Parts: sequence; C-alpha cells; structure tokens
Amino acid sequence: MLPSNHLKSKFLWKKLCTLYRLKNQSKSVHVTFANQLTIDSTAALAFKTGSTYRRHPGKLQPKVVKLPESLQSNVTGIFKERRIRNLDSQVSALTNYLLSRKRPTEDSEVRAAAQYFTRQLGSTDEDELDSDAQKKLQDKVKSKLRNRLYHWKPISFDENVSFVYLAARMAPNYAIIYRVLHELQRIMPSYQPSSVLDFGSGLGSSIWATNAIFPEAVKEYYCVDISQAMHNLAGKLLLKPDCKGEDPADFWIRGVYQRFFLPVSPQVTYDVTISNNSLLEIHSHEERLNIVNILWKKTNDFLILIENGSLEGYVTLMEARNMILAKGDSDSELREEWKDGHLGHVFAPCSHDVICPRLTRDKMIPCNFEQKYEPLQVPNLKRKVTQVENYSYLVMRKGKRQEGTVWPRVISPVLLRSRHTICRLCHEDGQLKELIITKGKHERDLYKCARYTQWGDLLPVSGIDENTNNRETKTRGRIEERQDNAKDEEREVGEGKNEHLQR
Repeated sequence: MLPSNHLKSKFLWKKLCTLYRLKNQSKSVHVTFANQLTIDSTAALAFKTGSTYRRHPGKLQPKVVKLPESLQSNVTGIFKERRIRNLDSQVSALTNYLLSRKRPTEDSEVRAAAQYFTRQLGSTDEDELDSDAQKKLQDKVKSKLRNRLYHWKPISFDENVSFVYLAARMAPNYAIIYRVLHELQRIMPSYQPSSVLDFGSGLGSSIWATNAIFPEAVKEYYCVDISQAMHNLAGKLLLKPDCKGEDPADFWIRGVYQRFFLPVSPQVTYDVTISNNSLLEIHSHEERLNIVNILWKKTNDFLILIENGSLEGYVTLMEARNMILAKGDSDSELREEWKDGHLGHVFAPCSHDVICPRLTRDKMIPCNFEQKYEPLQVPNLKRKVTQVENYSYLVMRKGKRQEGTVWPRVISPVLLRSRHTICRLCHEDGQLKELIITKGKHERDLYKCARYTQWGDLLPVSGIDENTNNRETKTRGRIEERQDNAKDEEREVGEGKNEHLQR
C-alpha cells in the first residue's frame, strides 16, 4: 500500500523503509543459537513411559496450595468464639510490617553512619568545638541517625497479636513450607523423616505441612517458640472438636512437644530442622549465625530456612548459606567454633555450592519464588479466591554433594513467545544462563517441556555449554540495539510527519 500524499517526500519514505527492515530483523534474531540442547535422558524415558509434559520430572511447583479441612474448620470455630474489632485493617497492617522487616542495624554500622554524618555536617574534629557546639552537632547527628537508619525492635506476640497473625499469615506460611517439602518429596520419593525440629514454630504451620507431605511418618515434632500465646493457639488448632486434649487421640497430629528453648544436649538431633521467618527476628548478626550453627548441629539430614522474598530475607539466607559451606575451611574468617561441624551442600534451590551469582552483580536482585494458595476463610474478612506469596528459601543437606546430572533451576518467570520459549536458569557451574528454545530447531520433547515449566521448577535439559551465556548476551544485545534503533526511527518519522503537516 502506497503512502498518502503528505508522506510522499523522499526523506519520510526512506525512514519508513528503514523502520520496516529493522523491525523484521529484530524479530528473527531470537532463534540463532543453542542447537546442541537436548532433553535429558531421564525425562525422555519418562515421556516414553507415559509421563505428560505438564508433569515432567522437573516440575516442583504445586498449582494452588489449600489448607487441610480440619485446620480450616478449627480456625473458623476459633474466630466465631472470639470477635476482633477492625480485624481487616489489623491484618493488613501486620502483613505490611512483616514484609518490610529488615535485619537489625549493627553497632558498627551505627558508628560508621555517625562518622559519615559528622563529616557531612562539616566537622572533622569535635575536640576543636566548645561544649555548646558539640551538643548541637551531636543532636544533629542523632536526628539523622533516627531518620536514616532502620529501627528494629522485637515483636511481642501477645494473645491479640497471635489471633491477628493467625488470620494474616497461617495460610501463606503453610503454603510455602508445603511447597518446599513437596520439592523434597519429588526429588527423593523414598525419604521419610521420623523427627522434626521447628525453630520459631509460631502457630504450627510446619507441623501441618509436614504431616500433609509425610503422613504418619514423623513421630516427634519439637516446636520451639518464646511466646506462650502462640503455643496456646497452636494447641487449639491441633485439637479435635469436642475434645479436651487429655488424651493423645484428642489431637489431629500426635507427637507434638512445645518448648521455649532448644534442646541443650548435643546428642539430641532431628532428621529435618525448619526455621520459617525466624532469622530476621534475631537481634544481631553474630547471634543469627550462632543460631544457624546450633540448628545445623541439631540436624541429621536437612536444614530448611525460609524468609520473605525481599532483599533482606535473601541476604539473611545467604549469610547462613556461606557460613555452613565454610565448615572445615581453616582459611575462612568465621569464628573458630563455627568452623567445626559436619560438612554440607546446598540441596535447593541452588544446583551448586559456589557463591550465588546474584550476589556478585552491581544491582543485587533477590533470588525468590512465588506460590499460589487459597487464603484462610475467616468470618467477616474479605479475601480473594487465590493469592500469591513471594518467598526465598534454602535447603542444606548434610554430607558432600553426590555426583550425577544436576538440572538447572528456573529463577524467573518463563517467557512464552510465538514458536519459542525463553528460560532464565541458574546452572550447576554457578552462572546464570538464558536459553531460547525454539519449535523449529529443538526436539519436540524439549520444546513442550519448556512450555510447561514454571518459575521455580527444574528444566531437564542437557547440552548447556559454558558459552551459552555469552551467546545469549550478544544476541540480546543485538536485539536491544535494533529495537532501540527502531524506536529512534519511529520517533524521527513522527517528528517529520508533524513538521510536514505544520507546513
């Protein structure tokens, strides 16, 4: 179709032709590499024996996590007995406060900030100032410290806050723990833990999730929390209707022991240790690592650490990860008592034991994931049908990493495009990779498998070489450059058109 009369100038026609050429080039460069990728032999065998692409061996993400009916029934009965005024606003305020939770500011950080603000206010030596000037300077520095630094304080979970916490966090906490334990079961179907240590047990969401994944396998749940109100409410949730709790059969889940402190004896250990949203509640970096060290010593097989999906939660988990991986390293800067202990490796989400590649980037992005869940049905509290929780997690396993094929982890939403799929992965070599899997240049099993893979799953693929990331970077660089050129051409065409119309 020829352009209209007011676009027949030679300049505008040339620009339109250039724009058309650039746009077509930018559409064709997505499918230019990684022809050597193939589906892993384990996944290929599963597809031949009847496994579907929707449930391929790397699928770890449950669709929507629902609370057990017995737990939901108990919650409904509790809130019918106890009415809380302005529950909706209290739930919203507590949720926002917990999600914005940060690590406590260390004393060294306070001193460094005070020195910085002192220099910023134009004073290098306080001894040269008189007493009044020193007091004014100190007041100004304190004011800046109050405004700029995070003021951490412990949360007091009394009876009222515990009920609000039940309405706000029971469902998402259960969903995340269920998701992590579901991955453990998918990767190791024969594993059956017999004992669980729950540090910061709260309302017992770990108990319910563990019982759902490993029914009747766990004989002992050792729950540690400093709040008596939390223990009382968790006990009510475990109680069957019309029962007084005088007999073990009166509870939905047996073998639950509630305590205020961790076991003192070093001989007392547990197959699985869980800490859910508890590390950010510890008042210092040193105490936080000390707790992680104790939990690691109390663990026989798996240590599971979960925090919210913020940058603070991610960095907190990386501190624990680095400390455990440094076990046995005499050159590490850890305290001597932290260097001793059993060696371990990262079971999930990392497929390697080197430093997290997202920590080395200039703009640090947390490694987090999402899980859909059905919210708790509380009377007089409006909720959506499904909600999404953002979280970060770390699963450490005792012993050295076993040799064998390790599939890469999908670390961001899979991009579904016309006849190709873009997957961003964390590879076993400790590098971030981006694969473009096309319908025409890759086998059908691999293409279909990638289409049904979700954020947080494993991609059963082989043939990723060390140059894949470089190729991807160059390819995306060409795409972005040509797209930028196309936008510039569009802008010039628009300006030329407006100028012609004005004339």
